[in-house]
Amino acid sequence: MVDHFYIKGLIHFGISGNTNSSLSIGDVSIPKQFANTGLWDWLKSNATIPSNDVAQLDFKNYNVPKEGNNSLGRVGYSPEQFYSEAGEPNTPQQRLWFQGMELEQCVNATLCLDYKPKVVVGLRGSTANTFLDNAAYRDFIFQTFGVSSADMESTAVTSLSNGYPVIVVRGLSDLAGAQEGQNSIDLFGPLAATNVANVVIQFVKKLSEESYSRS
Repeated sequence: MVDHFYIKGLIHFGISGNTNSSLSIGDVSIPKQFANTGLWDWLKSNATIPSNDVAQLDFKNYNVPKEGNNSLGRVGYSPEQFYSEAGEPNTPQQRLWFQGMELEQCVNATLCLDYKPKVVVGLRGSTANTFLDNAAYRDFIFQTFGVSSADMESTAVTSLSNGYPVIVVRGLSDLAGAQEGQNSIDLFGPLAATNVANVVIQFVKKLSEESYSRS
């Protein structure tokens, strides 16, 4: 695409799991940084974690009962993290472009959230080639990497954008395993998709307005 069209940047959008308990289903996250949390060294339980790995997950810590080893061993997270160069702080930030955007609250006349979804800018997102629906692992990646969303594509886009600016917009469709019962993606996936599409449309309109005002 970049070889055949004159582009100024990329807008990547979709839905994702919510790994941050301060966010809610239906919210839209525009992360500042992304990490590939699916790049592992899978090792024996008594193996030494490579010195350049940035984190480790030891499966025996999740044994029930606690005593004993675990044949799954441990995984070390390799340091291919595609973080931006924006630096600190890693706290939600408001941006003028996204203030006042109205997000949908209802899937239909009978299925609604009991709160108004919001747009949050400036957190961290994660990507792995797995669908996350496990509360323990959700808590682990939030506590270890500080990521607030989990999807399966964004890191690939941000890491291979050939130097072009990228903005990623993700609608939170489920709680990535923290819920009771079945995952809510089938119920609220359409709402998350609608909200993220509305944010992208408004963002493109704002970009167009700025372009015209400068010309």
